[in-house]
Amino acid sequence: MTFRKFFTLLLSTCLLFFGGQAEAKKFPPPYPTAELDLMDFPQLYPTYSWLPVPMTEFYEVQVVKIDSPRDKIVRQLFNSEAFNRVTDSIPFTEAGEYYWQVRVVDKKHKPLSDWSQKKSFTVTTPVTFAVLGDSISHGGASYIPAGQLSCQWQTYCSVPVKNLARSGDTTQMMIDRFDKDVLSFKPQVLLIMGGVNDIRLGSKSDAVIKNLEILRDKCLANEITPVFCTLTSMTPEIMLPLGIHLTDGDWREAREQINSWIMKTPYFVDTAEPLTDSQGYMRSELTPDGLHPALRGKMIIGKTIGDYLRKTFADKI
Repeated sequence: MTFRKFFTLLLSTCLLFFGGQAEAKKFPPPYPTAELDLMDFPQLYPTYSWLPVPMTEFYEVQVVKIDSPRDKIVRQLFNSEAFNRVTDSIPFTEAGEYYWQVRVVDKKHKPLSDWSQKKSFTVTTPVTFAVLGDSISHGGASYIPAGQLSCQWQTYCSVPVKNLARSGDTTQMMIDRFDKDVLSFKPQVLLIMGGVNDIRLGSKSDAVIKNLEILRDKCLANEITPVFCTLTSMTPEIMLPLGIHLTDGDWREAREQINSWIMKTPYFVDTAEPLTDSQGYMRSELTPDGLHPALRGKMIIGKTIGDYLRKTFADKI
């Protein structure tokens, strides 16, 4: 056998072997860790998470609406945030039964594992209590994804609250999505926990208060009772080394002015005070990044809100 024939045979054998391995499901399925099925209500914008499989990088999430006569695929998402999670950018406003599953894929989205076990969740409407907010209400803290129970304040609230929050939102963004995201669930009471991103990015207190007034008026026009939550503080010396943007050096004054307005409204919860130190910053032991309360902070928020709702709206519980 000539060297050329031997080399050609060897190359063909390698291509056949490794090509066949690539075709096969060469990795075990990921293990889902999001706990949407254990929440009182699933997030409006769910975060799907899983334990990453060693030596893999890309994942596909499929969400299916359970229907008759045929189930319907409503989402096909690919991880963009991290190896172990992806957050849905489209709200689940349609009532029904759903399940999600995840699998390993390559960078061209070719499957490299079977689907994981199916994890179900149920979307119900109407609801009695809901919260419109940003990442502090959406969930998550440090390395814990937002779809897990331990870092959602709703977990520690004694009253079930529908999570209509979306990470990164400003008060203007909340106004923009109010009609679709809030009115779809017809809440009787809406907690409004927003404004931190506004002042972090340099918005003045007057502009934030104006937006809060618009949200209040939209609630009242739809026979919803608005309950405002005071803006939690921040700790720049923790935020800045982590690259978390903070534009306005006068954010503490803006926060105080907004909270002063909030505490003059008919219905409000002071969720910020228990998290704030004597200098006006978020207590460092409660936050891993200076912006988001972690486990203990979420527990404090949840208990504070639950106690308030039970005391103020006992007839609705």
